Amino acid sequence: MAQYFHGNKSITRGSERIRAILEILFPDNLFLLVFPGRISQNDIWIKYIDAKSSHRLRTPKHIHWVLDILVKREHNRNLVNDFLNQMLERWDSITPLPERTYDVIINNLMFSRNTAFVNRFNELNRFGFWDMDFITHLIELLMLQEKTNNPNAYMFVKVVKSILDGKDPYIIVSHATMGGGKHR
Repeated sequence: MAQYFHGNKSITRGSERIRAILEILFPDNLFLLVFPGRISQNDIWIKYIDAKSSHRLRTPKHIHWVLDILVKREHNRNLVNDFLNQMLERWDSITPLPERTYDVIINNLMFSRNTAFVNRFNELNRFGFWDMDFITHLIELLMLQEKTNNPNAYMFVKVVKSILDGKDPYIIVSHATMGGGKHR
């Protein structure tokens, strides 16, 4: 399971030095880092590092988890569909972050910090690139980011519904990449 730490890592954005709010370490040397963003007052900027292959910080997008979920879905459609339906329910309960502090972000990772929830999907760890602990955290953080910047956002829902509806993979990829991303 993931371990949570107060942010220690700093990065440079433009000419500004910013410090992570939250760092999440996973057993397979993956890290998720949450930095202050710039799109809205409480925007968060999510980064990840795969320390096994690189120490480069990357900005995850919906397409990253979507590709992994599509691989997992080829092996266990029902379990992936159950996971995605649960995440849609979570989407409905997420509200914009009232502030971007360590405690507020941690308290909003309700599914990610629920060991029973994550363990329910561990069978999917045999497929794809990332384990379900990492994917659950990543998706929940992306949902928080999306809802914080636009409470009427719809991209996450559109992507998940296109997967659940069995849309053509090109349509799913199109939904997962639309809008690109704004510079944080």
